[in-house]
This record gives sequence, structure tokens and C-alpha cells, in this order.
Amino acid sequence: MPILLVFVLIAACLPVEWPQPPFAPAREAAFGLTVGAVAIVLALAGALRTWVVRTLRRDPSRRYEVARSYNKWRRFLFFVNIGTVTTCVLAFGWGWLAQRELLVFWNKSAQLAPFAELAVPLPYFVILIGCWLIYYDAERALHRVLHLGDRPFWPRSAYLLHNVRQFALMVMLPVALIVTQQTLNRYAPETTRTVVYKVASLAVVPCMILFMPLLMKPLLGLKSMPPGPTRDRFEALAKRLDFRCADFLVWNTHGASINAFITGLLPRVRYVVFTDRILEDLPADELDAVFGHEVGHAKHGHIWLYAGFLTLSLSVLAALVLFLTKYIDSATSEDMLRLRMWLEGFKSWLALPPVALVTAYLFVVFGALSRRCERQADLFGCKTMSCTDPVCTGHDEKTVYPPGGSCLCPTGIRTFAHALDRVRELNGMEHESGGRALRRVLRAVWGWLRAWQHGPMSQRIAYLLGLTDRLADEPRFQRRLFAFKCVLMLSLLVALVALGEAVGWKDLFDAM
Repeated sequence: MPILLVFVLIAACLPVEWPQPPFAPAREAAFGLTVGAVAIVLALAGALRTWVVRTLRRDPSRRYEVARSYNKWRRFLFFVNIGTVTTCVLAFGWGWLAQRELLVFWNKSAQLAPFAELAVPLPYFVILIGCWLIYYDAERALHRVLHLGDRPFWPRSAYLLHNVRQFALMVMLPVALIVTQQTLNRYAPETTRTVVYKVASLAVVPCMILFMPLLMKPLLGLKSMPPGPTRDRFEALAKRLDFRCADFLVWNTHGASINAFITGLLPRVRYVVFTDRILEDLPADELDAVFGHEVGHAKHGHIWLYAGFLTLSLSVLAALVLFLTKYIDSATSEDMLRLRMWLEGFKSWLALPPVALVTAYLFVVFGALSRRCERQADLFGCKTMSCTDPVCTGHDEKTVYPPGGSCLCPTGIRTFAHALDRVRELNGMEHESGGRALRRVLRAVWGWLRAWQHGPMSQRIAYLLGLTDRLADEPRFQRRLFAFKCVLMLSLLVALVALGEAVGWKDLFDAM
């Protein structure tokens, strides 16, 4: 849940006057309650770790049951951790304590220390590192009994470094940018008002998207795929699909992750990344289909689409917030005056609603776009392993695959569907079906929420297998998706122009 976590941490770092603790003395109460809450959630993580280790020691045959339960409870504790830290900041006074204690004198006045905003979510960072150290024993025990071959499980320090690298890249990078901007606003306000600074601020997101692959290699410890049959096959497949990238990279996770992804807008800084375990556990044809899925993202321009969508969306949301602010400030009706007076009492909290608005918007709108694009990439993965016969029953060494991934056949569909199902099994994901009606509904809802960007794996597999008997549905899906993309992007563009004219382009530029 990296996107949810990013916005939660950004909200915690905003310039909000957090409330004092309900008990006195305030400093001791805030510190004691926060430490106690952190200790409780770490104890829960320790209880889960102990159950996993002891159960596997007594009965290793329960390894799959234990793995599923461990994954389920660890996801649940993720939300418990966020809820606990939210309670510490809002109810126990930790946010107030951090803002009160971390002050320095600057220009004859007390200012929050540089980057002191990061102390507000500090309890979460403590919980996170503590959980990594605690869960290590559980994951090492699972590793030993899940028949992962002769690969040794990494040392505790390497396991911790692996998680820190992911967290730094996926979560802390955008949070650090926001905190840096707030620090500059406090200590160099004249600089932040210049046109150069504002242009640079607007260019940060596109530049970060463009050069992210160069950061990923050192931060995640990615290595170039060594020469051999797998690399040779990928290079031949890339040539057949007319796909270019800088390199194929391997992510050594010591068997902890089964995944593949593509990163980079331009071929010179574009990489296709495979984890060690997906390269080892998938057969060649299914691995080629997974590679085709990643190529599909590039061939259909999904990364460019996401960059344009996020840029337009954030601009529209900024213009909408500015429009509402101006409307409330300029309104003269009695109801609006009362609303303005009511809002004055929550002035320092008004930074939170825009963050909540952006989070909800991305969850709903970007989620809908992302799931459709993921299905389009799934279809390209199927086409990668498809022949020209729409009713074929199987492939062999003599099968000829058309260039460019231009055909779709039942065997290609089944190959990629089997690859998805194997990834689902290896990742310990449960089917969304089975059990009583209420349990099925709850499991389906949870599966959808957990996979809001990609869609539940079982639904993706079912859709693909359903196409084997109705290949004509695929062009219809492509036409509908193209129309959806056009309507969405044009709607955002029209909304931006309308709001920009309403609030004034200069004011909008200054607000951003």
C-alpha cells in the first residue's frame, strides 16, 4: 500500500497545529502514551512472529496454511500500525510534542527546526523498523520450509537493508520533497517566491519520473542480467516485439518477492526488472509472457499516460482548491460568512482536506485507469505468446509467432493466464471465491481494495480464460479503452482551462 502510506505521511508532515494530550503533565503524557502504543503494536508483531516460528517447528506440513495466515495478519497489522500512529499524533499529543520541542531561533523568532516535520510520523518509523526486525525470524522460518531450493536466506542486516531501500524509494522520496519545500518556505521565503523556484518545483515530478530508473539501480541494488539462455531469449523476444530498453535487470530478493516491472519513459533510461524468484520458478514460456506484459505497458504508452494524467490531475485539483478558497473569501451571503467564520477556527487544519481529496481521487479515478491499462498489458502478454491460428490447441518448437505481438490465440491466452495463476500461488494470494456468502463478499472486497491498481488476480485470470472462446471481444475492449482514455484526458484538460480562467493563471501558477 505505498501510495496510501505516502499520503498518510505527507498529511502528518503538514503545518498543522496538532492538539495537546488530554492528560497532564502534557509532555510526559504525550511521550508515555506514544511509547506505550508503539510497544503494544510491536508486541502484536512479536506474537505473530512467535506463532509462525513455533507452528512450523511443530508441524512443517502446515507451511502453506501458515504462510497464508501470516500474509493476511501482516496486512491487517499494517492498518493497525497506521491507526496507532494516527491516534498518537491526534489524541496522545505526539504531534504537539514534536512541534513544541523541535524549535530553533531564526531571525529573532522561534521556528520549527529544518526537516523537523519528519519527527511527527517518527512513531511509525520506529514501528516499521521494529516490525522488520521482528518479522525476519518468521520469514526465515517460512523460507526454510517452503522448498525454495538451496538459496540461503539473507542475514538480518541484509534483510533490513532490503526493506529500507524499498521504503526510501517508494515512500520517503516524495515525502522528503514535501518536507524540503516546507523547510525552504520557513528559512528562505524570498527564494521560494521567485519564478525560477516555482518552475523548478513544477519540473520536479516529471524529472523524477524521467530519471527514476537511474535512482532505482543503486537504491534497490539491481544488477544487469548475466549472459545466458534467459537473457538471449528476452533479447530475441524484444527484437520480435520491436521493443527497446537500456537493460534487463535482476533484483536479488533472496526469494522474498515474485515480481517483474518496467520503469522509464525513454528507451535510453528504460529497464525491465525481474526478481530472482520469478526467474527461477516460472517456466520459459510463462516467463516470456510476463515479459510481454511489461512490454505491453511500453507499447501502449501507459507510463507516458500516467505521467500526463498525474500532472493534469494535480494541476486541476490545485486549481479547484484555489477556486473554492477564493469563492468562500469573496462571498457575501450570510451563510457563507458563517462558514468563513467557522473555518477560521480550523485554519491550521485546512491543509489536510486537499490531501484527503487527492488520496480519494487517485484511489477512484487513477485506480479505474490503472486497472484498465493493466488488462491491456495482460492482453499484450497473451499476444506475445500467440500464433496466427485463432483456434489452435497448442504450440511446439515449429510454431511461428508473428512480429509485433499482433495476433491472439487460445494457447497464448492460457500461457499468460497460467503465469498469473502461478504468481498468485507463489505470492500466497487466496482465491476470492469459496466459503460462506458473507465471507466471499468480504474477501472479494478486501481483494479489490488490496489490488486497486491492478485488479484482483482471480478476476484477471477469469477474464483472460473467458476470451479463449470469444476472441472478437478483444478489439471491442481496445476501442472502449481508447475512448475512455480520450474522454478522461480531455475532461481534465477542459477542467484545467476552465478553472485557470476562473482563478487567473498567474494566481494558479503562484499557488502551485
